[in-house]
Amino acid sequence: MKIKNRTLKNGVKSYYFRITLNGKPTTKRGFNSHKEAVNAYRAYKVAAVNGQLESQKSKRIKFTESANQWLAMKEKEVRPSTFKKIKERYELHIQPYFKGKYLDELTPLQAQKFVSILASKLVGYSDSFDIINQVYKKAIQYGYIAENPFANVDKPRAKKAADKDSVTFYDKEQLIEFLNSAYRLYHQKHYERYAFFRLLAFTGMRKGEALALNWSDIDLSQKTLSISKTVVTVTDGEVVSDEPKTKASNRVLTLDEGTVSVLAEWKLQQHELYEKLGYGSSPCEFVFNSSVNSFVSLGKPRQWCRAIAKQANLSPITIHGFRHTYATLAVQAGMDIKQLQYQLGHNDVHTTLQIYAEVTKQQKTATAKIFANFLNQSNQISNQAD
Repeated sequence: MKIKNRTLKNGVKSYYFRITLNGKPTTKRGFNSHKEAVNAYRAYKVAAVNGQLESQKSKRIKFTESANQWLAMKEKEVRPSTFKKIKERYELHIQPYFKGKYLDELTPLQAQKFVSILASKLVGYSDSFDIINQVYKKAIQYGYIAENPFANVDKPRAKKAADKDSVTFYDKEQLIEFLNSAYRLYHQKHYERYAFFRLLAFTGMRKGEALALNWSDIDLSQKTLSISKTVVTVTDGEVVSDEPKTKASNRVLTLDEGTVSVLAEWKLQQHELYEKLGYGSSPCEFVFNSSVNSFVSLGKPRQWCRAIAKQANLSPITIHGFRHTYATLAVQAGMDIKQLQYQLGHNDVHTTLQIYAEVTKQQKTATAKIFANFLNQSNQISNQAD
Protein backbone atom coordinates (compact mmCIF):
# COMPACT_ATOMS: atom_id res chain seq x y z
CA MET A 1 0.00 0.00 0.00
CA LYS A 2 1.47 3.31 -1.08
CA ILE A 3 -0.39 6.54 -0.37
CA LYS A 4 0.56 9.48 -2.54
CA ASN A 5 -0.39 13.13 -2.47
CA ARG A 6 -0.41 16.16 -4.70
CA THR A 7 -0.96 19.85 -4.11
CA LEU A 8 -4.01 21.31 -5.76
CA LYS A 9 -4.13 24.81 -7.29
CA ASN A 10 -5.67 26.18 -4.14
CA GLY A 11 -2.64 24.94 -2.17
CA VAL A 12 -4.48 22.10 -0.41
CA LYS A 13 -2.94 18.61 -0.36
CA SER A 14 -5.06 15.78 -1.78
CA TYR A 15 -4.20 12.13 -1.10
CA TYR A 16 -4.74 9.18 -3.47
CA PHE A 17 -3.70 5.57 -4.04
CA ARG A 18 -3.65 2.84 -6.69
CA ILE A 19 -5.54 -0.39 -5.95
CA THR A 20 -6.49 -3.50 -7.93
CA LEU A 21 -10.17 -4.44 -7.63
CA ASN A 22 -11.67 -7.43 -9.47
CA GLY A 23 -8.42 -7.75 -11.39
CA LYS A 24 -8.49 -4.17 -12.67
CA PRO A 25 -6.04 -1.46 -11.44
CA THR A 26 -7.78 1.77 -10.49
CA THR A 27 -6.93 5.06 -8.80
CA LYS A 28 -8.95 6.40 -5.87
CA ARG A 29 -8.57 10.15 -5.26
CA GLY A 30 -9.86 13.04 -3.19
CA PHE A 31 -8.83 12.12 0.37
CA ASN A 32 -8.08 15.00 2.76
CA SER A 33 -5.44 13.23 4.87
CA HIS A 34 -3.02 10.33 4.77
CA LYS A 35 -5.04 8.54 7.46
CA GLU A 36 -8.29 8.93 5.54
CA ALA A 37 -6.66 7.45 2.44
CA VAL A 38 -5.25 4.49 4.43
CA ASN A 39 -8.66 3.75 5.96
CA ALA A 40 -10.33 3.93 2.53
CA TYR A 41 -7.73 1.56 1.04
CA ARG A 42 -8.36 -1.01 3.78
CA ALA A 43 -12.16 -0.65 3.42
CA TYR A 44 -11.95 -1.35 -0.32
CA LYS A 45 -9.86 -4.47 0.32
CA VAL A 46 -12.34 -5.81 2.90
CA ALA A 47 -15.31 -5.08 0.62
CA ALA A 48 -13.61 -6.89 -2.28
CA VAL A 49 -13.01 -10.00 -0.15
CA ASN A 50 -16.66 -10.03 1.02
CA GLY A 51 -18.09 -9.42 -2.48
CA GLN A 52 -19.58 -6.09 -1.41
CA LEU A 53 -18.21 -3.91 -4.18
CA GLU A 54 -20.81 -2.36 -6.48
CA SER A 55 -19.19 -4.09 -9.44
CA GLN A 56 -19.58 -7.43 -7.66
CA LYS A 57 -23.27 -7.05 -6.97
CA SER A 58 -25.74 -8.65 -9.38
CA LYS A 59 -27.84 -6.27 -11.41
CA ARG A 60 -31.48 -6.34 -10.34
CA ILE A 61 -33.43 -7.59 -13.34
CA LYS A 62 -37.13 -7.30 -14.11
CA PHE A 63 -39.00 -10.45 -15.09
CA THR A 64 -39.95 -9.12 -18.53
CA GLU A 65 -36.30 -8.37 -19.34
CA SER A 66 -35.25 -11.89 -18.44
CA ALA A 67 -38.27 -13.33 -20.28
CA ASN A 68 -37.33 -11.45 -23.45
CA GLN A 69 -33.83 -12.93 -23.25
CA TRP A 70 -35.34 -16.40 -22.88
CA LEU A 71 -37.75 -15.84 -25.77
CA ALA A 72 -34.92 -14.69 -28.04
CA MET A 73 -33.05 -17.89 -27.23
CA LYS A 74 -36.18 -20.04 -27.68
CA GLU A 75 -36.90 -18.54 -31.10
CA LYS A 76 -33.66 -20.04 -32.40
CA GLU A 77 -34.41 -23.48 -30.97
CA VAL A 78 -37.96 -24.23 -32.14
CA ARG A 79 -40.01 -24.08 -35.31
CA PRO A 80 -41.59 -20.69 -36.19
CA SER A 81 -45.09 -22.07 -35.61
CA THR A 82 -44.11 -23.41 -32.19
CA PHE A 83 -42.45 -20.13 -31.19
CA LYS A 84 -45.56 -18.21 -32.26
CA LYS A 85 -47.67 -20.27 -29.83
CA ILE A 86 -45.13 -19.81 -27.02
CA LYS A 87 -44.96 -16.04 -27.54
CA GLU A 88 -48.75 -15.69 -27.73
CA ARG A 89 -49.14 -17.70 -24.52
CA TYR A 90 -46.54 -15.54 -22.78
CA GLU A 91 -48.07 -12.24 -23.91
CA LEU A 92 -51.63 -13.28 -23.08
CA HIS A 93 -51.29 -15.15 -19.79
CA ILE A 94 -47.93 -14.22 -18.23
CA GLN A 95 -46.68 -10.79 -19.24
CA PRO A 96 -49.65 -8.79 -17.81
CA TYR A 97 -49.10 -10.21 -14.31
CA PHE A 98 -45.32 -9.79 -14.23
CA LYS A 99 -45.14 -6.38 -15.92
CA GLY A 100 -42.94 -4.08 -13.81
CA LYS A 101 -42.02 -6.82 -11.33
CA TYR A 102 -38.41 -7.73 -10.50
CA LEU A 103 -37.31 -11.35 -10.59
CA ASP A 104 -36.41 -11.31 -6.88
CA GLU A 105 -39.65 -9.59 -5.91
CA LEU A 106 -41.93 -12.63 -6.07
CA THR A 107 -42.18 -14.81 -2.95
CA PRO A 108 -43.03 -18.55 -3.01
CA LEU A 109 -46.46 -17.72 -1.55
CA GLN A 110 -47.16 -15.22 -4.34
CA ALA A 111 -45.95 -17.78 -6.88
CA GLN A 112 -48.38 -20.35 -5.48
CA LYS A 113 -51.28 -17.91 -5.65
CA PHE A 114 -50.47 -17.04 -9.24
CA VAL A 115 -50.32 -20.70 -10.29
CA SER A 116 -53.65 -21.38 -8.56
CA ILE A 117 -55.27 -18.49 -10.41
CA LEU A 118 -53.76 -19.70 -13.69
CA ALA A 119 -55.09 -23.23 -13.12
CA SER A 120 -58.60 -21.94 -12.45
CA LYS A 121 -58.67 -20.05 -15.75
CA LEU A 122 -56.80 -22.25 -18.23
CA VAL A 123 -57.30 -25.85 -19.26
CA GLY A 124 -53.68 -26.17 -20.37
CA TYR A 125 -52.14 -23.96 -17.69
CA SER A 126 -49.07 -26.22 -17.41
CA ASP A 127 -47.73 -24.79 -20.68
CA SER A 128 -47.75 -21.28 -19.22
CA PHE A 129 -46.30 -22.54 -15.95
CA ASP A 130 -43.44 -24.19 -17.84
CA ILE A 131 -42.56 -20.88 -19.52
CA ILE A 132 -42.32 -19.10 -16.16
CA ASN A 133 -40.27 -21.91 -14.70
CA GLN A 134 -37.82 -21.88 -17.60
CA VAL A 135 -37.41 -18.09 -17.39
CA TYR A 136 -36.49 -18.37 -13.70
CA LYS A 137 -34.13 -21.30 -14.29
CA LYS A 138 -32.31 -19.34 -16.97
CA ALA A 139 -32.16 -16.30 -14.65
CA ILE A 140 -30.47 -18.43 -11.99
CA GLN A 141 -28.04 -19.72 -14.61
CA TYR A 142 -27.17 -16.14 -15.56
CA GLY A 143 -26.66 -15.16 -11.92
CA TYR A 144 -29.57 -12.70 -11.75
CA ILE A 145 -31.16 -14.46 -8.78
CA ALA A 146 -30.30 -17.28 -6.40
CA GLU A 147 -33.66 -19.07 -6.06
CA ASN A 148 -36.73 -19.88 -8.14
CA PRO A 149 -39.96 -19.04 -6.24
CA PHE A 150 -41.86 -21.47 -8.50
CA ALA A 151 -39.56 -24.41 -7.78
CA ASN A 152 -41.75 -26.00 -5.10
CA VAL A 153 -45.27 -24.79 -5.85
CA ASP A 154 -48.10 -27.31 -5.73
CA LYS A 155 -49.67 -27.71 -9.16
CA PRO A 156 -53.48 -27.71 -8.84
CA ARG A 157 -55.70 -29.90 -10.97
CA ALA A 158 -56.24 -28.26 -14.35
CA LYS A 159 -59.54 -26.68 -15.20
CA LYS A 160 -61.83 -29.14 -16.96
CA ALA A 161 -62.05 -28.58 -20.70
CA ALA A 162 -65.35 -27.46 -22.14
CA ASP A 163 -67.22 -30.40 -23.62
CA LYS A 164 -66.80 -29.42 -27.27
CA ASP A 165 -65.88 -32.85 -28.54
CA SER A 166 -67.00 -35.74 -26.38
CA VAL A 167 -64.67 -38.21 -28.14
CA THR A 168 -61.05 -37.87 -29.18
CA PHE A 169 -61.04 -40.52 -31.91
CA TYR A 170 -63.40 -42.82 -33.81
CA ASP A 171 -63.68 -46.58 -33.64
CA LYS A 172 -63.93 -48.58 -36.86
CA GLU A 173 -67.72 -48.32 -37.27
CA GLN A 174 -67.72 -44.59 -36.49
CA LEU A 175 -64.93 -43.92 -38.98
CA ILE A 176 -66.76 -45.80 -41.72
CA GLU A 177 -69.92 -43.82 -41.00
CA PHE A 178 -67.97 -40.55 -41.00
CA LEU A 179 -66.37 -41.29 -44.39
CA ASN A 180 -69.68 -42.43 -45.87
CA SER A 181 -71.30 -39.21 -44.69
CA ALA A 182 -68.39 -37.18 -46.09
CA TYR A 183 -68.95 -38.82 -49.47
CA ARG A 184 -72.70 -38.23 -49.41
CA LEU A 185 -72.18 -34.59 -48.43
CA TYR A 186 -69.38 -33.70 -50.84
CA HIS A 187 -69.26 -36.18 -53.74
CA GLN A 188 -71.09 -33.80 -56.10
CA LYS A 189 -69.49 -30.56 -54.94
CA HIS A 190 -66.25 -30.10 -52.99
CA TYR A 191 -65.12 -33.68 -53.56
CA GLU A 192 -61.68 -32.66 -52.27
CA ARG A 193 -63.11 -32.48 -48.74
CA TYR A 194 -64.02 -36.15 -48.86
CA ALA A 195 -60.60 -36.92 -50.39
CA PHE A 196 -58.89 -35.01 -47.58
CA PHE A 197 -60.47 -37.07 -44.79
CA ARG A 198 -60.04 -40.31 -46.72
CA LEU A 199 -56.32 -39.53 -46.98
CA LEU A 200 -55.98 -38.69 -43.27
CA ALA A 201 -57.95 -41.75 -42.20
CA PHE A 202 -55.96 -44.19 -44.33
CA THR A 203 -52.43 -42.78 -43.85
CA GLY A 204 -52.29 -41.15 -40.39
CA MET A 205 -50.53 -38.11 -41.85
CA ARG A 206 -50.69 -34.71 -40.18
CA LYS A 207 -53.15 -32.04 -41.27
CA GLY A 208 -50.39 -29.62 -42.28
CA GLU A 209 -48.62 -32.34 -44.26
CA ALA A 210 -51.78 -33.12 -46.24
CA LEU A 211 -52.52 -29.46 -46.98
CA ALA A 212 -48.96 -28.89 -48.21
CA LEU A 213 -49.12 -31.73 -50.75
CA ASN A 214 -48.42 -31.05 -54.41
CA TRP A 215 -49.54 -33.45 -57.12
CA SER A 216 -45.85 -34.04 -57.81
CA ASP A 217 -45.63 -35.64 -54.34
CA ILE A 218 -48.12 -38.34 -55.35
CA ASP A 219 -47.40 -41.20 -57.77
CA LEU A 220 -50.79 -42.73 -58.50
CA SER A 221 -49.34 -45.46 -60.71
CA GLN A 222 -46.87 -46.57 -58.03
CA LYS A 223 -49.40 -45.88 -55.26
CA THR A 224 -46.95 -43.82 -53.21
CA LEU A 225 -47.07 -40.47 -51.47
CA SER A 226 -43.98 -38.47 -50.47
CA ILE A 227 -44.10 -36.18 -47.42
CA SER A 228 -41.41 -33.50 -47.25
CA LYS A 229 -43.17 -30.30 -46.16
CA THR A 230 -45.99 -28.96 -44.03
CA VAL A 231 -48.19 -25.89 -43.61
CA VAL A 232 -47.25 -23.96 -40.47
CA THR A 233 -48.45 -20.81 -38.76
CA VAL A 234 -45.89 -18.02 -38.41
CA THR A 235 -46.12 -14.41 -37.22
CA ASP A 236 -47.27 -13.12 -40.59
CA GLY A 237 -49.76 -15.92 -41.30
CA GLU A 238 -49.49 -19.43 -42.74
CA VAL A 239 -46.76 -20.71 -45.04
CA VAL A 240 -45.58 -23.98 -46.55
CA SER A 241 -42.39 -24.98 -44.76
CA ASP A 242 -39.77 -27.40 -46.07
CA GLU A 243 -38.61 -27.90 -42.49
CA PRO A 244 -40.19 -31.12 -41.18
CA LYS A 245 -41.92 -31.29 -37.79
CA THR A 246 -39.43 -34.02 -36.83
CA LYS A 247 -36.44 -35.62 -38.53
CA ALA A 248 -38.60 -38.65 -39.23
CA SER A 249 -41.36 -36.58 -40.86
CA ASN A 250 -39.80 -36.91 -44.31
CA ARG A 251 -41.16 -40.26 -45.44
CA VAL A 252 -42.75 -42.13 -48.35
CA LEU A 253 -46.11 -43.79 -47.68
CA THR A 254 -47.79 -46.56 -49.64
CA LEU A 255 -51.41 -45.88 -50.58
CA ASP A 256 -54.24 -48.42 -50.71
CA GLU A 257 -56.30 -48.94 -53.88
CA GLY A 258 -59.32 -47.12 -52.52
CA THR A 259 -57.38 -43.98 -51.58
CA VAL A 260 -55.61 -44.00 -54.97
CA SER A 261 -59.01 -44.12 -56.70
CA VAL A 262 -60.33 -41.24 -54.59
CA LEU A 263 -57.28 -39.07 -55.31
CA ALA A 264 -57.44 -39.90 -59.03
CA GLU A 265 -61.11 -38.90 -59.09
CA TRP A 266 -60.35 -35.62 -57.34
CA LYS A 267 -57.45 -34.88 -59.70
CA LEU A 268 -59.81 -35.32 -62.67
CA GLN A 269 -62.49 -33.13 -61.09
CA GLN A 270 -59.93 -30.44 -60.22
CA HIS A 271 -58.73 -30.42 -63.84
CA GLU A 272 -62.31 -30.11 -65.11
CA LEU A 273 -62.96 -27.20 -62.75
CA TYR A 274 -59.95 -25.34 -64.14
CA GLU A 275 -60.99 -26.12 -67.71
CA LYS A 276 -64.34 -24.43 -67.04
CA LEU A 277 -62.39 -21.35 -65.94
CA GLY A 278 -60.56 -21.33 -69.27
CA TYR A 279 -57.28 -22.97 -68.27
CA GLY A 280 -55.70 -25.59 -70.51
CA SER A 281 -54.05 -27.17 -67.48
CA SER A 282 -54.17 -26.67 -63.74
CA PRO A 283 -52.39 -23.45 -62.68
CA CYS A 284 -52.28 -24.77 -59.12
CA GLU A 285 -49.97 -27.55 -57.99
CA PHE A 286 -51.59 -28.06 -54.58
CA VAL A 287 -53.68 -31.18 -54.15
CA PHE A 288 -56.03 -29.32 -51.83
CA ASN A 289 -56.22 -25.84 -53.29
CA SER A 290 -57.94 -22.71 -52.05
CA SER A 291 -60.08 -20.38 -54.12
CA VAL A 292 -57.00 -18.24 -54.79
CA ASN A 293 -54.89 -21.15 -56.07
CA SER A 294 -52.89 -21.60 -52.90
CA PHE A 295 -53.03 -24.15 -50.10
CA VAL A 296 -56.12 -24.45 -47.92
CA SER A 297 -55.94 -22.63 -44.58
CA LEU A 298 -55.26 -24.81 -41.51
CA GLY A 299 -58.59 -23.85 -39.96
CA LYS A 300 -60.80 -24.95 -42.86
CA PRO A 301 -60.76 -28.76 -42.32
CA ARG A 302 -62.20 -28.22 -38.84
CA GLN A 303 -65.31 -26.64 -40.40
CA TRP A 304 -65.63 -29.52 -42.87
CA CYS A 305 -65.27 -32.07 -40.06
CA ARG A 306 -68.06 -30.57 -37.95
CA ALA A 307 -70.44 -30.47 -40.93
CA ILE A 308 -69.75 -34.13 -41.75
CA ALA A 309 -70.05 -35.27 -38.13
CA LYS A 310 -73.36 -33.44 -37.76
CA GLN A 311 -74.82 -35.19 -40.81
CA ALA A 312 -73.52 -38.55 -39.55
CA ASN A 313 -74.97 -37.90 -36.08
CA LEU A 314 -71.48 -38.35 -34.61
CA SER A 315 -69.60 -36.27 -32.05
CA PRO A 316 -66.94 -34.28 -33.92
CA ILE A 317 -63.28 -34.96 -33.23
CA THR A 318 -60.28 -32.71 -33.78
CA ILE A 319 -58.38 -33.13 -37.04
CA HIS A 320 -55.49 -34.52 -35.00
CA GLY A 321 -57.99 -37.12 -33.78
CA PHE A 322 -57.77 -38.83 -37.18
CA ARG A 323 -54.11 -39.62 -36.45
CA HIS A 324 -55.23 -41.06 -33.12
CA THR A 325 -57.94 -43.02 -34.95
CA TYR A 326 -55.46 -44.34 -37.51
CA ALA A 327 -52.98 -45.40 -34.83
CA THR A 328 -55.60 -47.18 -32.74
CA LEU A 329 -57.09 -49.07 -35.68
CA ALA A 330 -53.62 -49.89 -37.05
CA VAL A 331 -52.67 -51.51 -33.74
CA GLN A 332 -55.96 -53.43 -33.74
CA ALA A 333 -55.19 -54.64 -37.25
CA GLY A 334 -51.81 -55.94 -36.07
CA MET A 335 -49.44 -53.28 -37.42
CA ASP A 336 -45.97 -53.51 -35.89
CA ILE A 337 -45.11 -50.58 -33.58
CA LYS A 338 -42.00 -49.71 -35.64
CA GLN A 339 -44.09 -49.63 -38.81
CA LEU A 340 -46.57 -47.37 -37.04
CA GLN A 341 -43.72 -45.10 -35.89
CA TYR A 342 -42.57 -44.69 -39.50
CA GLN A 343 -46.10 -44.19 -40.81
CA LEU A 344 -46.78 -41.41 -38.30
CA GLY A 345 -43.36 -39.78 -38.72
CA HIS A 346 -42.31 -39.99 -35.06
CA ASN A 347 -38.63 -39.58 -34.19
CA ASP A 348 -38.85 -41.70 -31.08
CA VAL A 349 -40.83 -44.91 -30.76
CA HIS A 350 -41.65 -43.88 -27.17
CA THR A 351 -43.74 -41.05 -28.58
CA THR A 352 -45.75 -43.57 -30.56
CA LEU A 353 -46.20 -45.76 -27.51
CA GLN A 354 -47.01 -42.90 -25.15
CA ILE A 355 -49.58 -41.14 -27.30
CA TYR A 356 -51.25 -44.12 -28.88
CA ALA A 357 -51.08 -46.78 -26.17
CA GLU A 358 -54.77 -46.40 -25.37
CA VAL A 359 -57.26 -49.08 -26.33
CA THR A 360 -60.83 -48.65 -27.52
CA LYS A 361 -63.90 -49.66 -25.55
CA GLN A 362 -64.32 -52.63 -27.87
CA GLN A 363 -60.78 -53.85 -27.10
CA LYS A 364 -61.33 -53.53 -23.35
CA THR A 365 -64.61 -55.44 -23.57
CA ALA A 366 -63.06 -58.12 -25.78
CA THR A 367 -60.14 -58.54 -23.36
CA ALA A 368 -62.50 -58.93 -20.40
CA LYS A 369 -64.64 -61.49 -22.26
CA ILE A 370 -61.62 -63.52 -23.35
CA PHE A 371 -60.30 -63.65 -19.77
CA ALA A 372 -63.72 -64.49 -18.31
CA ASN A 373 -64.34 -67.23 -20.89
CA PHE A 374 -60.92 -68.69 -20.16
CA LEU A 375 -61.58 -68.86 -16.42
CA ASN A 376 -65.14 -70.15 -16.87
CA GLN A 377 -63.90 -72.88 -19.19
CA SER A 378 -61.17 -73.85 -16.71
CA ASN A 379 -63.74 -73.95 -13.90
CA GLN A 380 -66.02 -76.24 -15.91
CA ILE A 381 -63.17 -78.65 -16.59
CA SER A 382 -62.26 -78.61 -12.91
CA ASN A 383 -65.88 -79.37 -11.87
CA GLN A 384 -66.12 -82.25 -14.34
CA ALA A 385 -62.93 -83.73 -12.94
CA ASP A 386 -64.41 -83.64 -9.44
